[in-house]
Amino acid sequence: MHILKQPKHTLTESQKQMYASEKLMNFRWVAKVAATYSPYILSVKDLADQKLFSELAEIGQFTELAYTNTVPVQFLFEHLSLLMNPKFPLEGYHALEGSVLVSEFFGKVAHLHGYVAYRPKTKQLVVATSGTSTAIQAIQDLRTLWHRHKSRKGLVHSGFWQLYKGIRPFILEGIRKGFEEHKDIQELVITGHSMGAAVSYILLLDQILVSNDLIPADLPIKLVAFGAPRPGDANLSMYYQELIGAYRRKNGDDAFSEYLVKAYNDGVPALPPLFLGYRHFTLSPLYYDHLRLYHIPPRYSEYTSFHVDAEKSPEYPRGGHNYYNGRDQEKLLRRLGWLEKSLAKDDSCWEEAYLERVRKHSR
Repeated sequence: MHILKQPKHTLTESQKQMYASEKLMNFRWVAKVAATYSPYILSVKDLADQKLFSELAEIGQFTELAYTNTVPVQFLFEHLSLLMNPKFPLEGYHALEGSVLVSEFFGKVAHLHGYVAYRPKTKQLVVATSGTSTAIQAIQDLRTLWHRHKSRKGLVHSGFWQLYKGIRPFILEGIRKGFEEHKDIQELVITGHSMGAAVSYILLLDQILVSNDLIPADLPIKLVAFGAPRPGDANLSMYYQELIGAYRRKNGDDAFSEYLVKAYNDGVPALPPLFLGYRHFTLSPLYYDHLRLYHIPPRYSEYTSFHVDAEKSPEYPRGGHNYYNGRDQEKLLRRLGWLEKSLAKDDSCWEEAYLERVRKHSR
């Protein structure tokens, strides 16, 4: 079999600076050690259309915002117009424009952050859960012992289950509030990155796809998960698929859509490893590679890494866990950190204080 060699990229000065400023784990080493390359080479015939790429990238802006657990999301939504200007934290996050915050919350376990927002342009209610952002949350990631799911249909990652239970009442309250305040909602979007994606799967399994008085009948549901770890065993994955099938039979084939996106050089989807019995729940995931999105054939769904028969984009040549949707997520978090410090210093002059920090770090 012919294996495509990954081309070597000569980094520009701005890229060298970007990678030198990385503080967060990008799990590239996990991709090299724990992830195996699929024998299947992705090519133009597997490309997702640009419309889907753009749609998921827009939802990804809400996903990434869930990581802001220092600056209140309420503040960000109240100042969207200003914060989307050049050099400000939400520069380029145009999908947020006009959106309304419904609720913001922190879970009882490890202070896991999330929020619910209404997006008038698309009439979507968006539930976004943060990925790992603290050492205490990372401990939950490492709790890979099994917990029997309450359905008795399979086993779930005990750490993810505890995190989900701690945030569940706040998510459900936010969803109810969203439907009460916005009567024209046409779709419920559940989204998360990394650990937040695993929690999103458990939310669907536990509350959304089963009979409930929370979701209006026939309302379409969409899951958008970026860089998700495996949340449970094969039996629980089968149960999840059974619930999807039942929901579609009851409400129509278009009533539920799911998108699990893996990415080049991101090792998180390889965790926890297959030999421990863990499995992904989505049978037809997607693969993000240098500004392109590919459909992964179901028989290769558990693979984390793929060779791609296409020219590479030089924008983010190293890939990694925090480089989905053509964005550097750490840049957002870095700028939000500057905003937090500017607000703490003097909230009456925070704009100038923030820009001064931008100038300081640009020297």
